[in-house]
Amino acid sequence: MSIEYANLEELCHIKTGAPMARARKIPEGGEARSVRALPPRSLQGGSIVDDELVTEEVGEINKEHFTREGDVVIKLSTPYDSAYIDKDHEGILVTSSVMILRKKPDAAVDMQYLSMFLGMPQTNAVLQAVSTGQSTAMAMLKRRAVAEIEVPLPTLERQQELALLFQAVQERRRQYTRLIELDEELIVSQMSDSIWGEGR
Repeated sequence: MSIEYANLEELCHIKTGAPMARARKIPEGGEARSVRALPPRSLQGGSIVDDELVTEEVGEINKEHFTREGDVVIKLSTPYDSAYIDKDHEGILVTSSVMILRKKPDAAVDMQYLSMFLGMPQTNAVLQAVSTGQSTAMAMLKRRAVAEIEVPLPTLERQQELALLFQAVQERRRQYTRLIELDEELIVSQMSDSIWGEGR
C-alpha cells in the first residue's frame, strides 16, 4: 500500500511563539494580565506537564500566540517534543522556544496523529539532522526546517486509529506512573511508622 507524503507547511499554518521579554512589557497606562505560559520544559513525552506551566504577567499580546484546541505545539530545542492541544490546554501562551502548528482547513491530516508522528524517534532523528546550533544540546530548530518536514499520510481513518492507540498508551503510562508513586508513598509510610512511629 502506497502512502502519500506532504510537507508540514502544506498541512499546517506554522506560528512562532511570543518573545517573553517583549510580552512582559506593559505599555504606559496599560494593565497587566496573568496568563498561563508554556515553557519548553512543559513538553515531555508527547504531553503537556501541567505542573511545569508557569504564570506570567503580560501586556498586549497577539491572540495568535495562544493555543487553540486542535493545535499541535512543538519544542524547538532538544529533545524535540510535541503535544496535541485538547480543551483543557486552550488559551496557553506559547513562548518563543515553541511553535504552534494549526491545521489548514482542507488538510487531510489528523492533528493527534501528527503530534504522535512528530514525537517518534525516527522523526526526532530527522529533526536532529536539520537543526542548527553550536552543539547537540544547543541545537535549535528553525521555522524553515519545521516547514519542510515530510509527513506520511495514511488514510484519515488509519491516522485516527493510530491516534487512538497513542492516546490509550499515554493513559496507560500515566496510570503506571501513578501506581509507582503510590507504591513509593506506601513504602515510605510503612518505614516511617516502623522506625519513628508509636510502636517504636
